Amino acid sequence: MDVDSLSLWLVLGLLLLISEMLTASFFLVFVAIGCFAAALASSLGMTLGLQMAVCAITSVAGVFTLRKKIQKKLLKSITLSADIGKEIRVDESIAPHKQTRITYQGTTWLATNLGTDEIKQGDCVVIVGIDGNVLLIRKVI
Repeated sequence: MDVDSLSLWLVLGLLLLISEMLTASFFLVFVAIGCFAAALASSLGMTLGLQMAVCAITSVAGVFTLRKKIQKKLLKSITLSADIGKEIRVDESIAPHKQTRITYQGTTWLATNLGTDEIKQGDCVVIVGIDGNVLLIRKVI
């Protein structure tokens, strides 16, 4: 067992979990699980190449098989439909059909500008929908 690689995988996994909490993308958690699987592989004495393969395979398998299911289940419990139609001011410019982070209800959210006009910093927008954990917004005219 290589203690250095074991420690590296564990620290990397923990950092990814912390990053996941800040982004709520439901992607980094699977890479973190891959790192923990690689740590297990390290503790079993596998080579670094095999550890990396275990990490990659576990991460990709998790993303493609479980991400959408977990995302839907967790986000279903958050009732945001009441937020549709609410108007808010944006803190930075957003080009048409682009995505950025905005502040809403005391936290940051990903938001997509569905309009054809650029939304400028300070503009008022309306929430027209929600796609997973992304607010869909349009500029108020």
